[in-house]
Amino acid sequence: MDYRVNTYIRQIGCETFITIFYEQHGETWSSIEQRIFEICREIFHCATVEEPPFDIGSCLSSRALYAADLILGLKHNKNKIQPKLLEINFAPNCQHASTSYPTFYYQVFNVLFRNPTDDEDTVDILS
Repeated sequence: MDYRVNTYIRQIGCETFITIFYEQHGETWSSIEQRIFEICREIFHCATVEEPPFDIGSCLSSRALYAADLILGLKHNKNKIQPKLLEINFAPNCQHASTSYPTFYYQVFNVLFRNPTDDEDTVDILS
């Protein structure tokens, strides 16, 4: 939440977050990540079921970058973390990502235009 000017935001790297998350909740990040991927798969599947103008059309030569805003909350009556989708953005603000991860744009363009299959930082959520 970096909407306010001159507000301190504690920024931690992914590995640190994963370690702290496990210590606090006792649940592995990979299990949460799989639930997040399931949400994304379902959203894009639902958005492409119908033909345009009702849904997003298929075009093999088009590319896009989306961002998903999520929160992690406790599942009702259970001590299990449940990701909740807040919104999906087309053409998101990538300033934080590019500042924190210097190779961010290289990785994005590599995925969008070169279709790598062996990049360890790329996850195919459809499989």
